[in-house]
Amino acid sequence: MQTTGSPAASPSKADRQFHVAYCFDQNYEQHFGASVTSLLLNAQGPGSNLCIHVVTAQVSDAFQARLDRLTDTFRARIEVHCVQAHDVERLSRLPVTNRPLAYLTTATYYRVLLPNILPPAIDRVVYLDSDTIVLSDIRALFDIDLGQAIVGAALDMGSTAMAAKRGLDKYVNSGVMLMDLQQWRQGDYVDRCLAYALQHPDKISYGDQCAINAVCADVIQVLDPRWNRFVLSQTRSDDATGAAILHFITGDKPWQAWYEN
Repeated sequence: MQTTGSPAASPSKADRQFHVAYCFDQNYEQHFGASVTSLLLNAQGPGSNLCIHVVTAQVSDAFQARLDRLTDTFRARIEVHCVQAHDVERLSRLPVTNRPLAYLTTATYYRVLLPNILPPAIDRVVYLDSDTIVLSDIRALFDIDLGQAIVGAALDMGSTAMAAKRGLDKYVNSGVMLMDLQQWRQGDYVDRCLAYALQHPDKISYGDQCAINAVCADVIQVLDPRWNRFVLSQTRSDDATGAAILHFITGDKPWQAWYEN
């Protein structure tokens, strides 16, 4: 069922489809499992109107079996979209970072492809990184009015410095985004973001995140930080009070033995 950008024009929540997307490579399959389980555990209402889109380069039989088990357990729809070989090759030419950040790969650009990968009937999606943990019902994020913006995201932890370096008035984190896919398609923002990354490798520190901030600067709406609460190894639990989504940023992750939190 097609949804619209304006909640007032949408069907009732009992009938609507809420679309959530994850994009990752094989290195993050297990961590996606933790994130999507937290999403499903906190989803209120019928699981049948929640559709989870998995975007990756390849799907093994073992991973597909785990997805099937999630579907059976939570009665939610999970749809797999494999990135096409020509897109993988295209992304391989793009810069990922100009600093030593081994945890970033070209898979970070998969989320920029969402407007092209997801069916045209889907015009709104919530994107989540695989290193997030959801603590509340995602439908409240899905219903935020973006106005004329094409993407909603929370300010990045280093927003002030990153924006100043790039001549921007803000710099958001793309690990959690509300995306108006229809506006992305109409404005050709996919190709524009990828072209920017290719043409300005010196300005790419965090893959697609830098491209999105530069190309979409005038059509980004800043979201409440509760929708993307950053967690570092030393973050205190009370610093996450009121958070709807936890996001374990940087290369230090909670699944590593040395992680302090």
